[in-house]
Amino acid sequence: MPINDQDRQRIIQAIRAYIAKERISREEFARRAKLGKSTVDKLVVGIFSDRTVLQIESMLNLKLTDSGNGPVEIAGDEFGKYTRDDTKDYAGKYVFARPAFRDETTIHAFAMEVLWDASLPALLVREMARDKRDGLQFGKIYIPRASAHIFILSNEDGWLKSVILSRIDVYKRMKGVMLTMGHAFANVYAPVAIPVIMNKYDSIDDRMIGEIKPGAKMYRDYSEDLLAVEQSQYAKWIAFKPPQ
Repeated sequence: MPINDQDRQRIIQAIRAYIAKERISREEFARRAKLGKSTVDKLVVGIFSDRTVLQIESMLNLKLTDSGNGPVEIAGDEFGKYTRDDTKDYAGKYVFARPAFRDETTIHAFAMEVLWDASLPALLVREMARDKRDGLQFGKIYIPRASAHIFILSNEDGWLKSVILSRIDVYKRMKGVMLTMGHAFANVYAPVAIPVIMNKYDSIDDRMIGEIKPGAKMYRDYSEDLLAVEQSQYAKWIAFKPPQ
């Protein structure tokens, strides 16, 4: 069946996205797909046959036809050039949890959602609370190619928060650290690095968020995951130790 212009453009974008994501040359793409270099040169400008497309799909396990989703959506260069389809497992509802700044036995948990923002374009994480009086938390997601971690950067009027998390695992959990401003004493705040987790759920109820005290429904789950950040070396704390 002839390839229409819309599908042809989508295929071109998908192939260019693959080359950019893998950081390979056209020659390497040709080698992987078992095509001639001249065929790939024509391919990236839209000159190709159904047979060429089917061969690429077969050799690279890359879906190019019959997706029904229109053009491939790709995050901007500064976000890591990931595609919406590649990161679809991240979309959904999460609990973002961290230790409280003033009480080390308390956990603060927030209902968050990850979604694709076409205006960036990239993944965006934002707080889901509706009746919260102060500003809702949000951040943009950066995923460099071949990185075992994702990065979240939040900028609220110049106040930055930086989060580094492990990629989502089979249990739909991520663990890492956040660098932000935390309460030190009185009215004084100072930079702090704290363990954080983001766990994905099909639904989130009120007992799963807010101030989670010892004995609460989710306290054990959250505390075990937060302790695992250091114990399982999802993050490493480095202290300066001058010679004695």
